[in-house]
Amino acid sequence: MASSTSSPEKLADGEQTSFSTAVPECVRKSCYEYRGVIMPNFMPLRCMTSLENMTVRPDDTFVITYPKSGTTWMQQIMLLVTFEGDISKIQEEHVTLLIPFLDLVDIFHHPHDWVNAPSVVDMVSEMPSPRMMKTHSPNTFLPLEIKSDDPKVKVIYVARNPKDAAVSYYHFCRFIEFLPTYESWDVFFEEFLAGRAPQGSWFENVLPWWKRRNHPNVLFLTYEGMKKDHRGAVEKVARFMGKSLTDDVIDRIVEASTFSSMKKSSKANPDSVVVISDEEKKKGSSFMRKGAIGDWKNYFTEDQNRRFDELYAKEMAGSGLELQFE
Repeated sequence: MASSTSSPEKLADGEQTSFSTAVPECVRKSCYEYRGVIMPNFMPLRCMTSLENMTVRPDDTFVITYPKSGTTWMQQIMLLVTFEGDISKIQEEHVTLLIPFLDLVDIFHHPHDWVNAPSVVDMVSEMPSPRMMKTHSPNTFLPLEIKSDDPKVKVIYVARNPKDAAVSYYHFCRFIEFLPTYESWDVFFEEFLAGRAPQGSWFENVLPWWKRRNHPNVLFLTYEGMKKDHRGAVEKVARFMGKSLTDDVIDRIVEASTFSSMKKSSKANPDSVVVISDEEKKKGSSFMRKGAIGDWKNYFTEDQNRRFDELYAKEMAGSGLELQFE
């Protein structure tokens, strides 16, 4: 994500600076509110409008996740499956550019002008089929052909347990220069608990896709399940994408999509394409921080854990979705 030296895009109806509830100052400076969802300024309203109205194609494949839930990992797997394990095919361009991020303006090619940069949705209209694209947007922001109970395109959804996702997201907000830099974990936790982290509620993102998990156009995976059975996850993605791959090809894909392999790769680790905050540069931080299960235990206080568990029990009641937290 590249720098913008211009003022954030202003919305005609004032939503850019108007929030329905009190928000931390860092949010007020770097975000706006749309339909009750906090959105970063580099994902302006026109991008959300373009996304909701985009023309989808029957052979499109979307990877949809809540932020910090294994998106880049899944993108790497999808690309390797597409090219049947030929790593050379994904060495010329970064993985995050090969599968466009629909929520953004084109900040990669227009690094100093968020206002005039084209939306990525508008740009993908020129992509040849079959297209692969990603979004973190909540279900309500998506085109009807995707968000209906009978999605007309293929969707791979990856869910991560919300405690680890929250901790990773807190660090990510401090890592990326243009996301709100929450002054402490405690401040971020309260926003996350209230469903007011950037791009909205974890529950509102995950549960609609869990409900569609048995639809033939939906593959629902969990981050923890992928960690437990990496090879099995690759095989499921290959079958879902209509690929019949040999064991040797599957082996190559698994090896090239491990955390350690991706962290070492300049074409898989987003460190080479995102703009890191000065403070995190000094620390030597990385986009790919830990990739662990259970790191939340190092951050949640006993009271925070109790409060989150109460919310989790309420929101997940009757869903049948069980996630691994350690």
